[in-house]
Amino acid sequence: MDPARSPIFIVGTGRSGTTLLRFMMSAHPRIYITHEASFYLWERLFPRQAPRRAFLDYYFQSLSYRWLRLDPALVTEGLPDPLPRERMCDAYAALMRAKAAHYGRVRFGDKTPSHAAFLGRIFEDFPEARVIHIVRDPRGVALSLSRMPWAPGSLYANARFCEVERRQVEPYKRRVLQIRLEDLLGDARGTMGRVLEHVGEPWDDAVLDHARHIPDPHDMPPFPWLESSAQPRGERGVKWREALTPVEIRMIERQARRVMAAHGYEPAKLEREPGGLAIWWQGFKQLPLRLHALGCYAHMAWRARDARNFDSEKSNQLWHRLNPPAWQHYPGFVLPPAPPLPSRMLPAA
Repeated sequence: MDPARSPIFIVGTGRSGTTLLRFMMSAHPRIYITHEASFYLWERLFPRQAPRRAFLDYYFQSLSYRWLRLDPALVTEGLPDPLPRERMCDAYAALMRAKAAHYGRVRFGDKTPSHAAFLGRIFEDFPEARVIHIVRDPRGVALSLSRMPWAPGSLYANARFCEVERRQVEPYKRRVLQIRLEDLLGDARGTMGRVLEHVGEPWDDAVLDHARHIPDPHDMPPFPWLESSAQPRGERGVKWREALTPVEIRMIERQARRVMAAHGYEPAKLEREPGGLAIWWQGFKQLPLRLHALGCYAHMAWRARDARNFDSEKSNQLWHRLNPPAWQHYPGFVLPPAPPLPSRMLPAA
């Protein structure tokens, strides 16, 4: 396949195994997948009518881009000025290509879980793109997300995320390869065989031993919830059967029932079946957590429209307000500042 015409995109909910899949694919000697460049997400925040060159200046200052540690000149070189919207994909391809070339790889792509919301745009920009959608048992997703500082503390809200993502992917499912995290862990050879066939690359045993073959395990932010994926495969995450109560299990199953049916996840067998009213009440009493998270996300998005807020103390405080109990799972951890851009590349004040 022509790498320029068929970039690889990995999407999925947070905590569904996207980072592990990225590492396994990047262990292949021909493939490198960028960590969460998030270009479509940042483009959504920027005024649509503004010049696209202005968007790139804004995007280069984002935390997502700065953690890539990539000289913006490698992205903008050869782009027309003014840059029409329909040519933005050239900038995104240049970004992914430059990162892959740094590690001597010819196939390039990106892993941004929330790009599931932009599949229409991805296939418009790259008609021959190869997309892999990885899913995980919604009960495990909801629990794991509730323990992430960047996600809501509400199991209900996190179960709904799974359903929202299912709806986002549904119109494109014939063009997307869908795999399960449980299958990736339980039958890595068979599942990665399907993945490599989908993207048009030959088999290589390196994908089964990614901890030894990934080109750089530190090519992403040094967040503890990411770094474990660079280790050898094994049983991952907390066990939802042990951590969730029967009523929480049924609440999650109810909110994500279509996801579970679509991907073959069976309802749990419980010793004590909770009543319908108890399940409803469990979801209802989490409403304050859901509203709090929604307010934090809205405030973050509003502030993110101005690049001057990217490194502000106020923005950092918003992240700590989103899900305060989650920070107890990472004692002593402090969000590190994103690497600065070279001063010569910063836009004029």
